[in-house]
Amino acid sequence: MAISFRVKARGAVGECRLRPLAVPFLVLLLATAEACEKSGDSSGGSGGGLGASSGGAGAGGSPGTGGNTNGSGGDQGTASGGSAADAGKPGIPDASSSPGPDGGCVPNYKCTPTAPNTGDIYADCAARVNQFRACVCLPPLPRWNDGEACADQDAQYDSQQNVAHAGFQARICTSGNAQDECPNWKSATQVISQCLQQMFNEGPPPTTPCTGSCYSTYGHYINMTGTSYKSGVACGFYTTSSGSMWAAQNFK
Repeated sequence: MAISFRVKARGAVGECRLRPLAVPFLVLLLATAEACEKSGDSSGGSGGGLGASSGGAGAGGSPGTGGNTNGSGGDQGTASGGSAADAGKPGIPDASSSPGPDGGCVPNYKCTPTAPNTGDIYADCAARVNQFRACVCLPPLPRWNDGEACADQDAQYDSQQNVAHAGFQARICTSGNAQDECPNWKSATQVISQCLQQMFNEGPPPTTPCTGSCYSTYGHYINMTGTSYKSGVACGFYTTSSGSMWAAQNFK
């Protein structure tokens, strides 16, 4: 599976390609496009709300897009480097954040909460994002119900193009400010339990702001933990005729 990141910055689009990995996809939106080849495309793309914020797969700024794929997201959602540097570490306790000596919240960056499984994949996906936000002492995002139809459209469009974030970049609907995506997974259950865990496992970034190769490594975590979103998170799903699951998480 190939990963690419396209970042729209100051009227230019930069594209960075990473080596093949079995990892989820993200869109990053940053004020700079370090180590990227700019192509001068100033049209509104799809991507993160990453510019001025530390959150999720992009927070702030104008949207950018990323990612094409021709692989599958595997049973274990493994990552051997690149964007999902810490995925699948053994011995991580199943615990959320805990109170500190002064009663304040202490972030748990090794948090592995049990994924919700209510039968409502849209609610479970939003709840899963908020589980990880709670792990690092952040307030929950509202479920962006009105954005879910668009997230479904993004997932379907991307599967048909076989390019992650294609719909977000093309602005086929109102998809928000940032997007993470899990292409070619086997089920919604795996997306919610494994792909989103893998995204969280990327963080936290070692520096703020996190740009260039830093955001290539930590971008999913940055989007997921963004603090500038007002509408919340909308999850979308699409199952192809071959049974492959594509899932988008849009942040606004």
